[in-house]
Amino acid sequence: MYDVAIVGCGPSGASLANFLGLYGFRVLVLERAASAYPLPRAVHLDDEVMRVFQAIGLADAINDKVRINAGMHFVDKEQNMLVDWSRPQSIGPYGWYPSYRFHQPDIEAILHQGMTRFSSVDMRWCATLTSVSQTENHALITFDDDGTTAQAKARFVIGCDGARSLVRHYICASKDIVSSDDITRINRDDEMHDLGFEERWLVLDGLLKRPRPDLGDFTIQTCDPDRPSTYARQPGNWRRWEVSLKDDETDDYVRSDEFVWSFLAPRVTADDISIERRAVYTFQSKLARYWRRGRVMIAGDAAHLTPPFMGQGMCIGIRDVANLAWKLAHILRGGAFSILDSYDSERAPHARAYIEMATYLGNLLNSCETADGLRTALSSPQPQADDGQVAGNAKMQSIAPRLGAGIGDATNPLRGYRAPQPLMADGRLLDDFIGLRWGIVSRDVHAPALLRDDICVVSDAHEPALSKMLDDLGALAVIMRPDRYIHAVVEDIKSLSSAVATIPA
Repeated sequence: MYDVAIVGCGPSGASLANFLGLYGFRVLVLERAASAYPLPRAVHLDDEVMRVFQAIGLADAINDKVRINAGMHFVDKEQNMLVDWSRPQSIGPYGWYPSYRFHQPDIEAILHQGMTRFSSVDMRWCATLTSVSQTENHALITFDDDGTTAQAKARFVIGCDGARSLVRHYICASKDIVSSDDITRINRDDEMHDLGFEERWLVLDGLLKRPRPDLGDFTIQTCDPDRPSTYARQPGNWRRWEVSLKDDETDDYVRSDEFVWSFLAPRVTADDISIERRAVYTFQSKLARYWRRGRVMIAGDAAHLTPPFMGQGMCIGIRDVANLAWKLAHILRGGAFSILDSYDSERAPHARAYIEMATYLGNLLNSCETADGLRTALSSPQPQADDGQVAGNAKMQSIAPRLGAGIGDATNPLRGYRAPQPLMADGRLLDDFIGLRWGIVSRDVHAPALLRDDICVVSDAHEPALSKMLDDLGALAVIMRPDRYIHAVVEDIKSLSSAVATIPA
């Protein structure tokens, strides 16, 4: 019997498999495709996702393939600046640059190669899930294994199987077993909360044939109620455009050369770029009503769908599996099953905050009035621009929401926020010292002596960066979870002992 079966091997599923492989668990991974998708889909990741890749030992390889993101400009249809969202071009408090652009096939190749480090991870390509059920002690899955019907038992099943997730249907259904035949016969709209955004867009991915530095490094979001659109600079010669579609424009028409080149002109022509992908998407904002049923859970697009305007779709899924991996490890090593009650209670509100922000930004693209209103509301007096006019550009900042209620004391003011990651005196980042364990960073004179292998205590002796971290938090000590969210900030020695006692044993 497997410890965990993962359905779907996109970035979320592959990241979870790498986590569980590092923990030493026996893992089955099913992916219905014959190989990784060869063209870009997701194109943005942030410092939190890079920190997850650091945790699974793949950040250095991925860092070689990404591009630091300059940021985003919201402009009107005449290309006048409405919002300047320039991203910092220096490493931030979490140990990485705040924002990156990437080519998804490069990242997936590294994640898949990472899985081969572990003999305990059983990867099956051309493997399509056909049914799910469970008992009190295990889950049972049936799948088409490259033309052969197969079954497997696992203590847990995680569905990273996308927007049409069969695993999500099982979680939401009242039936003891569901099969792939079921989802072709029923309306599944009630499986997810509709958060109010649904639009058809055309996504164009192209490779430059010659240098075009004038296209710029910033993502350009054009706020035009008639035809909102996006341009995004990608690594290497890859470039992306996204354009909103009208109801009477058919998929075949908008993928045609006539439509594509009329939209791209005069920015680029066929002499400048080769269009490698023309895909029509319905951008949606949805959140699963239920994330877990007993031993069966969902993550990634199976649990949520977000418009792409913050570049957070893949990032939210990676956060899901980082939250889930250490909790599965806790149970598989003998800890309480009830820790899983915190999975959806922590993740669903957190994911929702990103989806709602992306939905808000998407609505700005559809209304110059709304964009003008945002500029008025957010603008502050700026220095004179070069043309002598006062620049009325608004500024935006990334959001960093708190986890929903779950593990830890909700009254602790910083519980559920991301923990900083300083660079230590020996040149290592803090997470590399702690590993996949709980971490306690403490003032030297108060560092607790613990005999638990799952907790790493780090004192600030001879570590000025750790002292500064504690100073900034106003803390005697900070307790960090394995997913690097803050469990508790402790201000006095008496509180330290009681806070340590709340770490799940």
